[in-house]
Amino acid sequence: MRRRLASTFISLWLIASVGCGPQPDLSKDLKLLPGITGYFDDGVKAGLNRILPSITFQLKNEGQLPITNVDLVAAYWEVGADGEIDSKQIRGISGAALEPGATSETITVRSSVGYTHEGPRADMFTNTRYKGFIVKVFAKRSGKTTKLGEFPIEARLLPAVQKDGSRP
Repeated sequence: MRRRLASTFISLWLIASVGCGPQPDLSKDLKLLPGITGYFDDGVKAGLNRILPSITFQLKNEGQLPITNVDLVAAYWEVGADGEIDSKQIRGISGAALEPGATSETITVRSSVGYTHEGPRADMFTNTRYKGFIVKVFAKRSGKTTKLGEFPIEARLLPAVQKDGSRP
């Protein structure tokens, strides 16, 4: 019985000591490399053209330690609004570590809330109802949330991309 208790204690101590090692500081070590912002053409819904704010970026590990298990939250705010209109939580870095100096694959996060208009899509940005969007991106890891940046969504339609990566 004593041997089993000692073995259990040693196992728990080893597990705890692994989790207590040095941890990356996301506020200093994880950088968001902005790529492109704009509006995704979501087609025609209920007879109206629909566009959705979108951001594409990469993550870079500028620290000395590998980074794993990071969730991202992209919060979409209409310019001048008091609160977010939509937010998306996605996995930014999985259990496979983003090593020091490495850059992640490209990540695209698109809101499900945007603008609808009965006229041409290109006229949406000159419509009196158009106010623009800002996206605020946060990293979440081990119960801590860190703001990675705040980016205005450019008033432009993003080019369509086919499933093979080419443009029509």
